[in-house]
Amino acid sequence: MIVVSDMHFTYPSGKPALSGINLHIQKGEFVAIVGHNGSGKSTLARIIAGIERPGRGCCTVNGIDTRDKAKFLELRKTIGIVFQNPENQIVFEKVRDDMAFALRNLDLEQKAIDERIESVVKMMKIENFTDSFELSMGQKQRAAIAGVLAMQCECIVFDEPTAMLDPKGKKDIQGIITDLNKKGFTIVYVTNVIDEVLAADRIFILASGSIMHEFKRDALLDNVEKLKSFSLEMPMIMDIIVRLKERGIDVDASARTVSELVDSITNVGRNGA
Repeated sequence: MIVVSDMHFTYPSGKPALSGINLHIQKGEFVAIVGHNGSGKSTLARIIAGIERPGRGCCTVNGIDTRDKAKFLELRKTIGIVFQNPENQIVFEKVRDDMAFALRNLDLEQKAIDERIESVVKMMKIENFTDSFELSMGQKQRAAIAGVLAMQCECIVFDEPTAMLDPKGKKDIQGIITDLNKKGFTIVYVTNVIDEVLAADRIFILASGSIMHEFKRDALLDNVEKLKSFSLEMPMIMDIIVRLKERGIDVDASARTVSELVDSITNVGRNGA
């Protein structure tokens, strides 16, 4: 689906941002890219989505070279991006008008545009969203995701999508993203919050513009020291699992939510009774 080969990027100031990036992401995968601010995460996200172009090396999405300006519209039909500030993606006062704007650039007939919009607003449960600028930040992010879905992309890049949201908004958006992946969407999730990567199939650690380490989600416990070496905290739920195991309580290490962890502890108690 996505292939990044020996990709480099330098800011206009001459400061290197990314160096020697190699990534292979399969269709339907959920991949998380984690790192501190300044590690190059957002730049990498923008290159994968075709917003920026690599200075050296290349990035292809479904065989489309993101540097090929002639295939920009084809690329937009394949991959979309959701930014951390949803207000950066809102142009029009009305939610449906905002979604329709991008679709008109695809030369779709009005009937097809209306059908896509209605399908997506039902899927995202935002039928009652009308005035874009009166929505909460969490609602604006839902509307921004809906706009990308209306393009019928196969892959969505999320660049720190919960950074500006309150706890409830974060939970709602994370749930939406997980559900999209279950529906078959390829997800590239960029964040500096390690707790948000638990739904990912694979995790990449980015530091100083380079990918320093890669591991699967089920190997998270085996990579605690690696996370610490890059000053990244272990997800809270994984920390709890480690502490329980140290006390002789063998819980399911694949638990991704507090609810799943509680169920695992309850099952251990029943089996031991």
